[in-house]
Amino acid sequence: MRPLLVPAFRFWFPPSISREVPMRPLQCLAFVLVVFTLAVSQTAPVPASKTAGSQRFSIDNIDKTADPCTDFYQYACGSWMKNTEIPADQSSWLSFIELDERNQYTMRDILEKAALAAPGRDAITQKIGDFYSSCMDEKAADAKGSEPVKPELARIDAAKDKAALIEVLAQLHLRGSKGLFAFYSSPDLHNADMVVANIDQGGLTLPDRNYYIKDDPKMVEMRQHLVDYATQLFVLAGRSPEQATDSAKTVLRIETALAKASMDRTERRDPKKRDHKMARDQAVALAPAFNLNLYFNTVGAPAFSDLNVANPDFFKDVNGLLDTESIDALKTYATWHLLNSMAPWLSKPWVDDNFKMRQFLTGQKQNQDRWKRCVDETDSGLGEALGQKYVEVAFGSDSKQRMLKMVDALEKSLDQDIAGLPWMTSDTKKQAKIKLDAIRNKIGYPEVWRDYSSLKVERGDLMGNILRANEFETRRRIAKIGKPLDRKEWNMTPPTVNA
Repeated sequence: MRPLLVPAFRFWFPPSISREVPMRPLQCLAFVLVVFTLAVSQTAPVPASKTAGSQRFSIDNIDKTADPCTDFYQYACGSWMKNTEIPADQSSWLSFIELDERNQYTMRDILEKAALAAPGRDAITQKIGDFYSSCMDEKAADAKGSEPVKPELARIDAAKDKAALIEVLAQLHLRGSKGLFAFYSSPDLHNADMVVANIDQGGLTLPDRNYYIKDDPKMVEMRQHLVDYATQLFVLAGRSPEQATDSAKTVLRIETALAKASMDRTERRDPKKRDHKMARDQAVALAPAFNLNLYFNTVGAPAFSDLNVANPDFFKDVNGLLDTESIDALKTYATWHLLNSMAPWLSKPWVDDNFKMRQFLTGQKQNQDRWKRCVDETDSGLGEALGQKYVEVAFGSDSKQRMLKMVDALEKSLDQDIAGLPWMTSDTKKQAKIKLDAIRNKIGYPEVWRDYSSLKVERGDLMGNILRANEFETRRRIAKIGKPLDRKEWNMTPPTVNA
């Protein structure tokens, strides 16, 4: 697959919403806030030698040979596209990734200082520093080889029947391994003020169901790459080459069945097709082989009486799969998802095989330096702990107050504009006012930081730290079920570049 080159100032949407739309007034306001926030953060004292280069706009990006009235995109970005190369450790390149690179250097400086086991470190510095230090100890990871995965493998092997395997699967889900289906919390589609439980299709390794069911050469090739990759990991886990090959074929067979039962991404764009709220007992009866009550109890879900089943047909179809597949085949499938999730943080052979598969899928030429991967993992596992130290350097309270003052002025101006519009009816103005007043400004960092005091981070225990951080976050999200939606919560970390 070819890497993607996306020039600066292009509005990009995920593949499921691949379109360009005009900016409406409130969208313009949001865009201005993002640009201003980034401009303020650029004043942070980051050594020039550690930046990813200038992210300022340059007229050199313009292709003056293009007619802007005919192709404004080529005019605005043509020279940038012609002269810009995708870095070897990236699968795509655009201006936001440049900004993200800059933030990575800032976070690395913070984490390298925090990783020094000096006396007097505060609790946050200790946690992020020890997490990062453990991640950066590549020699220790190589020396441990496959040892970190063995306790989890033993848990799967100990399952005596399919009900016990569902219980093990729930424990694996808590710790970051994916498989079979998804369980999560989200706002109720019928009452956005409340959070409800959801079960949904899942359990695939490849990016989309089409990779399993389409027979064009590219999809066939990717399925073979998956079998080869799975074979390699099963060998690293201790199976003979013959056993590993059979295991990989079992994984492909089960995932193909899951793919066939899954709704395609086009259908999933319609929220009505993912809206199937039902009583908990009804969902349990829909797919008895899933042992959902056992699963919910194992993950520690709060008591709830109803939930949304995003794709009921998936659970009906996969229920039959669970009945017909042997316990050994299902164990092999669960083992695969465990190995795949842990591979990036085990010894070098695991890391190399994992990246090789990602390379086939994305076209990325080389794996990122370990420090970049460890910065990202720390940001993922302890995002609001690292975020507290990040804003001290990159976006302090003075910057936030400046932004709040500007936002307040913009909102007052927009309020006056709405009130004075001659073409808008009074009823429409009332609705516009309600919309304006509903804006919640989240600038720079949250008002209340997440509490990580219950998360154990142990220096030198890379895999343990990652698994415990995964479980901490999974349990935190599950605990929202049945509670009012916290509209002040942040769903991204302060260093995240997202606009």
